[in-house]
Amino acid sequence: MRTVNVKRIKVLFLFGVVLLLSVACSKGNDVAIENQSETTKEIVSYDLTEGMDMPNVVVETNKGNNFDLSKTDKPALINFWATWCPPCREEMPSLQNLYEEYGNKIDFVMIDSGETKEAVQSFLVENEVYTFPIGYDTDNTYGFKFNIMAIPTTYIVGKDKKIKNVIVGMRTEEQYKEFIEKAITE
Repeated sequence: MRTVNVKRIKVLFLFGVVLLLSVACSKGNDVAIENQSETTKEIVSYDLTEGMDMPNVVVETNKGNNFDLSKTDKPALINFWATWCPPCREEMPSLQNLYEEYGNKIDFVMIDSGETKEAVQSFLVENEVYTFPIGYDTDNTYGFKFNIMAIPTTYIVGKDKKIKNVIVGMRTEEQYKEFIEKAITE
């Protein structure tokens, strides 16, 4: 009996060490290296916080054009989500309502993180009510670049391209409305 407990303690200890090392190695790096085919390219990663300049975001959308943050003179709501994410799906009706109400005052783009265009389009066919632009980030470039650790994650960006709010997790329509109103009036 005692031998079994000692073995369990050793296994738990090793598991803790491995977990600690993996967390320590995965966070806080300024530069992440990604191998693609035989070339290596650097991807600068950011820990984005309120008040920082928002790095430019350029993604192809389901509307047949590109969303390019640098080319807008309006505030923006940039939401990172996935079709398989229950909280993401749960907040989408609220985001749709907000898009219908504020879409002429603030740019919206919902960036799907790491799924194929086909998966996103299939989701949109099943849920015909969504008319906001959906951006494709099929290889999750922005997820890695912005160190997104949970979805949904939403950035409210001002006209000045500064991050006004970093919202991790689902929010209500009223909470988003408060963030949007503030971004529009600043």
